Amino acid sequence: MCDTMVAMPSVTKDRVVLFGKNSDREPDEAQNLEVVPAQIYATGSELKCTHISIPQAERTNRIFLCRPFWMWGAEMGANEYGVIIGNEALFTKEKPEKAGLTGMDLLRLALERGRTAKEARDVIVSLLERYGQGGKCGYKQGLPDYMNGFLIADREEAFVLETVKKFWAWKKVKDYWSISNIISLTNDFDDCHPGLIKNAIDKGWCKSESDFNFRKCYSDRLYTYFAMSKPRECASRALLERKKGTLTVKDFMDILRDHGSDPNWRPYRQNAGTICMHAGNRLTRPTQTTCSLVASLSEKNYFYSTGASNPCLSPFFPVFSPKAGLPSGYKPSARNYDETAWWWNQERIHRKAIFKFSNAQRLVRPLLDRFEIEMIASVDASLEIDQKIIDLYFKRAQDIIAQFEKELDNLGGERTGIIFSRYWRRYNIENGIPE
Repeated sequence: MCDTMVAMPSVTKDRVVLFGKNSDREPDEAQNLEVVPAQIYATGSELKCTHISIPQAERTNRIFLCRPFWMWGAEMGANEYGVIIGNEALFTKEKPEKAGLTGMDLLRLALERGRTAKEARDVIVSLLERYGQGGKCGYKQGLPDYMNGFLIADREEAFVLETVKKFWAWKKVKDYWSISNIISLTNDFDDCHPGLIKNAIDKGWCKSESDFNFRKCYSDRLYTYFAMSKPRECASRALLERKKGTLTVKDFMDILRDHGSDPNWRPYRQNAGTICMHAGNRLTRPTQTTCSLVASLSEKNYFYSTGASNPCLSPFFPVFSPKAGLPSGYKPSARNYDETAWWWNQERIHRKAIFKFSNAQRLVRPLLDRFEIEMIASVDASLEIDQKIIDLYFKRAQDIIAQFEKELDNLGGERTGIIFSRYWRRYNIENGIPE
């Protein structure tokens, strides 16, 4: 499950485009940061995506990805031209094909082949109509395969694009928009596939074109309900509306950390309907936020990621620019625990903190806030984001986490309940994380 949002210059403090996404996947599905250089390919080259192969483009853009370690595609990312995209699972009455392009494949292909948000949108539409969507999207737990929605933005405009099989509909974003594993478009789209409405009429989901409502006609109500999609959509839009006109990069970071208005919220006793999502059992709360991304798009584009699970416990740091790549000290993660890899090291600390959650939050949030406020101001004042700046703030993020863990070890635990404790103990054993 995921939440993705965008705000246009009309509602942001500095008149920039702001973008944010939490990628919610299985608790031990390591998600890596990756920069892929621009490349030129021979005519007729083939490209192996996650499940199928398609013709390769003759030229691809330089891209930044937040990518689950085992798949070709990515949950979110950006390219050298300042196009940024986030993907959302959509649970619909129509089911995906057994093999096709996944939503994550489509996202990466659009970043590789599109130089504007509009071009990226059209890349997805074209590939979707030609190859369809489908194939296994989950990691271990056998989560249901799904259709896909996207938020696509550059510094000039943004689009919400939602798809079912080879059908699609899109809308240009005016002020702000958010998507949360539920079809967000109703009859308010700007354009759609000619078969989208006809298919709904033929199957008896609506009576006529005037009666068509994308959300009502195509949504699988059961899966959408148990994904807590509507509460999360409402939460993200309420938070955007509350700061409308004054939204900043820091606001987007804080929105991605949101646990709702209940001061007694805890990851071991609350439902999954929060933007910062915490796993708690294999039935009703099987996923958690595994990576987060925030961007500011203007004449200068800034990208920040946690590269780690649960942003409520993790710092954002700069990750990508025209003259820089990933932090020099960043090491990607694989299937098994590796204390030297950033994602797994963070995950080990996260699994300590959730058993001391209220005290851990009181300890870490001031550290994160001070660091991020100073970092954003410094980045904004820079003429350009070079490798030196990226390396500096990643090192400082590492130092903050080391300080947090040292003080965390001295905090008392909380009564989390036997189901929650056994759930995480099982994962620690499976992943080889020392307790």
